[in-house]
Amino acid sequence: MDKVTEEEYQQVEDRNRKSVHGGLSGDSSCIGLGEVLGLYGELGGDAREALANIRQKPVELRRNQKVFSLCEGRADIFVVKEGWASLSHATSTRGQDICNVFMPGDIIGMRESFFESHDIVILSLTNCKLEKVSVDDLHELLKTNEEVRKAITSYVMVNDNITIERLRSCTHHRSEERVAHFLLEVYARFNFKGLLTGNVFSFPVTQDVVGELLGMTSVHVSRCMTALEQKKLIRKTRSSIKLLKPEEMARNTGFDRDFIYGHLCLG
Repeated sequence: MDKVTEEEYQQVEDRNRKSVHGGLSGDSSCIGLGEVLGLYGELGGDAREALANIRQKPVELRRNQKVFSLCEGRADIFVVKEGWASLSHATSTRGQDICNVFMPGDIIGMRESFFESHDIVILSLTNCKLEKVSVDDLHELLKTNEEVRKAITSYVMVNDNITIERLRSCTHHRSEERVAHFLLEVYARFNFKGLLTGNVFSFPVTQDVVGELLGMTSVHVSRCMTALEQKKLIRKTRSSIKLLKPEEMARNTGFDRDFIYGHLCLG
């Protein structure tokens, strides 16, 4: 069936309560720094114990709440346990433009924490549960633990690949293909974390946010979503997306999952 059934919708809402093979536990309380970095590099018991001992603090954000993050000249680091958030880079000469979105199992501010005076602004797109990680503790650990250093490097490189793929789409494709490409990106990110068992995924991102990421107006995003539905490529609800023909969408948009994840070295 093409439609998002009630059962599929409920599965999306309950997905984070389940554990699936090869990825993160669906239980948000089990999503932590060690579990996330373990997807990007092989971590032994000592490395995981060291990561667990890093100072961390739970943070809860209401929808549309902003956090201005700067930790002694370096950005704070947050693990997303529940919800969705966006990140902007704020400077004195530029406004706050959304440059990325984050979902459960992502780490906000990891790359930025290696730069001085790199302010970031986090906006919660939904109610969020985050874990604030001590930047000093983590940076001290990566100096002495090779496994942690490799996992952090892999995490940063994979997320740079995601950004490169999105930029390539925005500079080479028409608007409809750019929207389809972004939906495939989100789908691939969920799959990599092991948080999907089908083609339906949570998507509580507004058309305004999608438009800002892809260089389009929200009205244009809406038209592209409608066109993709009319072509029977997707079905959408208020907060979820079902991909009906992901392989065809990948051919049409040139989406390259292997460029992002296929050659990730976990050694």
